[in-house]
Amino acid sequence: MRFARRNRVRLTRDFESIKKNSAKVDCSAFVFYFSKSASGVSRLGVVTSRRVGCAVERNFARRRIRAVFAETCADFPFEADVLVFVRRGFLKFEYSDIKKKFKYAVSRGAAILRKRGLNAGANDGA
Repeated sequence: MRFARRNRVRLTRDFESIKKNSAKVDCSAFVFYFSKSASGVSRLGVVTSRRVGCAVERNFARRRIRAVFAETCADFPFEADVLVFVRRGFLKFEYSDIKKKFKYAVSRGAAILRKRGLNAGANDGA
């Protein structure tokens, strides 16, 4: 299954906006930024530096994060933009561990946004 273009964060200004206006959750495998989507669809951006490993390992990490996102985005409390900065030790984790960490980060990020009063999980006036 191809990861649709509309589900990707691609522009630098989008990355910066999400990072600035989001809840940051620090997991051992990655750093997770979670914010409410203005586009009406959940989107994902993945950043893997050379510290993660060679190109093959970085691509593997990106594929794994995209797969977890595709599985879990239906469970988000609202349409969200997600940035994931992959860390060096990412490759030592099993898929199930990464999925648990991702779900935890989503719930924690939504709770932080609710606490800040950004209508996270609210009915959005509908």
